Amino acid sequence: MPYKLTRPPRDLAKVKCVKKTKDKNGEVHFDLKVMFNYESSEWQLTEGEIGDLKEIFKIFDTDQDGVLTLPQVRSAVRVRGRQIQDDDLLVKVKQFSTDKKNNSLEFNEFLKMMAVEGQSRPDRERRELLEAFRMFDKQQTGCLTVEQLETILFKTGGSILRIRKQDVRQHLKDCANASGLVDYKSLADVLTGGEKPLF
Repeated sequence: MPYKLTRPPRDLAKVKCVKKTKDKNGEVHFDLKVMFNYESSEWQLTEGEIGDLKEIFKIFDTDQDGVLTLPQVRSAVRVRGRQIQDDDLLVKVKQFSTDKKNNSLEFNEFLKMMAVEGQSRPDRERRELLEAFRMFDKQQTGCLTVEQLETILFKTGGSILRIRKQDVRQHLKDCANASGLVDYKSLADVLTGGEKPLF
C-alpha cells in the first residue's frame, strides 16, 4: 500500500492516553491509559484482552507517543494472527481514527477497532482453528488427540479464543472418545459459538 506519512502523525497534545512516570532513579516509565468503558456491551473487552492489546501496542509504538501509524497498525494486527488486506485495514482504521490526514490510531482507538474486529470473528476463528487442526491431522481422519489439541490451542502462538484454558481442557476430555480422540470439526463449532455453546 503506498503510504505517505506527514510528521508528526497527529497533534500529540491531544493524545491523552500516555502516562509517563519517573522512578526514584530518574528512569522514565511509559504506560497507556484506557479512557473508555471497555467492558460495556458496545466493546466487550476483558481486562486480560486489554493487557494483551496494550503489550502489542507498546511493541510497535517505538517512540512511545501513544500513536501507531498505519504500517505499525498493520504489524500489530498481524501479530494477533489476523491476515487482512491493506485496503480492508485502511477502511477499518478510518472508522476509528480521528487523524484524517495519516489514519494513525491512538491507543484507545486501536482498542476499539480490535474490539469490533473481535466481535465479528466467529467464522474466521472457526476457519483458523480448522486450519491449525488440519496441519496436525497427518492421516486426515478429522480427529486429533486431546494432547495435540491442547498443543494447538495453548502452545502454538497462543489461543485465539476468549475462553479459559481449564474450561477448554475439561471440554476436550469430555469430548474424547474411548481411543482418546476428538472430532475437531465439532470442537471448532463448539469453541467458536456453534449450536452447543461451551459456557
